[in-house]
Amino acid sequence: MKKKLIKERIKPHLLPVEERKGNFKEVNLGYTEEEMLAECERCLQCEKPLCIQGCPCHCNIKEIIRLVLERKYEDALELVYSIYVFPRSIDRVCPHFCENTCVIGKKGDPVQIMLIKRYLADHFGLPPSYTNCAPNTEKHVAVVGSGPAGLTTAFFLAKRGHTATVFEKLPVLGGLMRVGIPEFRLPKKILQTEIDNIKKLGVKFKPNTPVEETCDFDALFSEGFNAIFLGIGAHAPKWMKIPGENLDGSIHALDFLREFNLKGRVPVGDKVAVIGGGNSAIDSVRVAKRLGSDSFILYRRHRNQMPANPPEIIDAEEEGIPIHFLTNPIKILGQNNKVSGLECLRMKLGEPDSSGRPRPIPIPNSNFTVEADMMIQAISQEPDIQPFSDPRLKFTRWKTFEISEEICETPVPGVFAGGDCIRGIGTVVEAVRDGKQAVRDIHAFLSK
Repeated sequence: MKKKLIKERIKPHLLPVEERKGNFKEVNLGYTEEEMLAECERCLQCEKPLCIQGCPCHCNIKEIIRLVLERKYEDALELVYSIYVFPRSIDRVCPHFCENTCVIGKKGDPVQIMLIKRYLADHFGLPPSYTNCAPNTEKHVAVVGSGPAGLTTAFFLAKRGHTATVFEKLPVLGGLMRVGIPEFRLPKKILQTEIDNIKKLGVKFKPNTPVEETCDFDALFSEGFNAIFLGIGAHAPKWMKIPGENLDGSIHALDFLREFNLKGRVPVGDKVAVIGGGNSAIDSVRVAKRLGSDSFILYRRHRNQMPANPPEIIDAEEEGIPIHFLTNPIKILGQNNKVSGLECLRMKLGEPDSSGRPRPIPIPNSNFTVEADMMIQAISQEPDIQPFSDPRLKFTRWKTFEISEEICETPVPGVFAGGDCIRGIGTVVEAVRDGKQAVRDIHAFLSK
């Protein structure tokens, strides 16, 4: 019998807008068990589920939902943790590629897959097999970077019996998940709990240890490491390179969010302009708003071209944050060496560019000024490859590590890489996929 199509999703509970002012409590509060089950009932259990193909990690969503509906929560959790090391975190920040391919989305709302998996991970703990590992191989792997690629690599290497040591230059673990995403999207306590769980497998963590400053691969090998994984992320800001970027009050979103997430505070102006349309821009403008500023976004395309997660855009608008579209700054204005405003151009949209989005084209003689005493650029970022001076390494023009076409090994034998440092700025789930691929390649290398 054909299952009835239920077009409307079960909406999650959200922190009321009035309660978000001046605090950093989590906004999306998720489902109750009854709501989670009702959302699962919407799944059509497609014969050829496009959601699985849509997920970069090919998570078996169809089977997870089937198990949930049979109340086999433990078995469903086993499936979730076979894919993701930190499902509580990833299901709060993932751009849900799976939901974008859900067939119900053609006629209504897609199944809220992230919220289903999030409920499982939030409420039913770790699966029984979580700490089960293969016998110790006596092989040791150095993992450089504790972001999603590094954490994934370390965890699944441990599952295969290898000993992983994670080196992190920052004083905290988690990479950009920890220093690039605010508390109202990903509570630090949840991420830290998932990292603490990884330690149960014998993974060692060394924060405040910037091995990439010397990045002597031979020294690491001589210390007893049999392989090295580079998962350094994309922590270097990319600037628009317009006049005035050196003025006081001009800062990049990476630095702004890092300082806030590490210290719990960051100086903000009275009127803060945030440039960009991605998640970092939305995160920055919402942080500035909560810190008491009159903050707004300038974006050179239209709303439907914004790369930020749509629910975050909606949250920002509900919080009273204006987004000015088809607007591109060309100069930062200043007085007494401090930001006082921005000179901007109106834009129009042309033919699609390499990103597939319409190219923004300046409208001649459309200059106008915007008042601001702080400017946060959130246009992009890239890997910080400057410390990596080994002549055997090769880099692309996007400042990412070159790897083999077949496996994720660099030209240095035994040195592998994954995540943002091989593909440029990406998503957490894509970094997880790279980490799992790296584990397969490293395991094969160690098994020779």
